[in-house]
Amino acid sequence: MQNEDLTITDLDENARQTALSDFAHFYIRHYRTNDLEILSQFKVDYAMNDINMYLYANKYFSPDELVAGVLANKSDLFLTILKTVNLAYNASGVLKDLTWDGWYKQQYVGIPEGK
Repeated sequence: MQNEDLTITDLDENARQTALSDFAHFYIRHYRTNDLEILSQFKVDYAMNDINMYLYANKYFSPDELVAGVLANKSDLFLTILKTVNLAYNASGVLKDLTWDGWYKQQYVGIPEGK
């Protein structure tokens, strides 16, 4: 099972929580710099809008409070985004071949000039 590509839905509960937490930290960092356009390519605007409303309403929370709160209240929306992006994970819930920042850079570089 170690070498098998796992999706977010294949992970056990602990691994899924790790994956959600890693993604939430990534998402909030990009939310705060108004830099979520790459994710909007994946047709998850409805999930992002709801998450962003929660983050805006709680903008004075510390990063750790935001992550805890958004995972407690919006984890189903993060799960929807992760299912749509559809990356491979290790059994521990960590992305298999790259980090979220590495993935973001790959997506950014792939954008055609003039778009």
